[in-house]
Amino acid sequence: MSSIPPALLSRLRADLKPFLTSPPPGCHLSQDPDNILKLNGSITGPEGTPFEGGAFMISIELSNRYPFTPPKLRFLTKIYHPNISPSGLTCLSTLKPRPSGTWSPAISLYSLMTTVRVLISEPEWDDILENDVYEDYKRGGWEGKAKEWTRRYAGEGGEEKGKRGREEGEEEHKGKRGKVEEVGKGSNMTTTATTTTTTTTKTSI
Repeated sequence: MSSIPPALLSRLRADLKPFLTSPPPGCHLSQDPDNILKLNGSITGPEGTPFEGGAFMISIELSNRYPFTPPKLRFLTKIYHPNISPSGLTCLSTLKPRPSGTWSPAISLYSLMTTVRVLISEPEWDDILENDVYEDYKRGGWEGKAKEWTRRYAGEGGEEKGKRGREEGEEEHKGKRGKVEEVGKGSNMTTTATTTTTTTTKTSI
């Protein structure tokens, strides 16, 4: 891994500090112990939604140009949502650079996680990523299936099942569309600052 710019380390410190003191409701985020530019976290399903009671694992990857380029966010837990693909990619304008999206260096990881949680509770049906989910929505069957997937993959003890389900969903998606994207592996949930190793030096933010 190339050296991390000091300005990026400073920004990461500022972005992660709130997650150690007063994280956004229903959101947790921490550094991956093996990669300073990778973050692991979870988002709990908002109350009153089909995702209530679920804990959805995510990963966030940053480039050396963060915050001038948006993070790459992926759901590691399978979720039945019109704006989230079987491989965990999220259709959200905040995650896209301008002019196609609305990403700005002023957007913090705190703000991003909050926005993603809002998306979970308030799907954007006019900007769907998954047609199958939309078809269920039109037939009135979406909410029931979303609840079932939440119970099965994101409920208590469902983390590993959620990852397996996501991989199964990718294979199904591959059969439909002829391609599949590489998925991230695993997550490590902590709430303390970590020391991360690069190929040449140890860097702590």
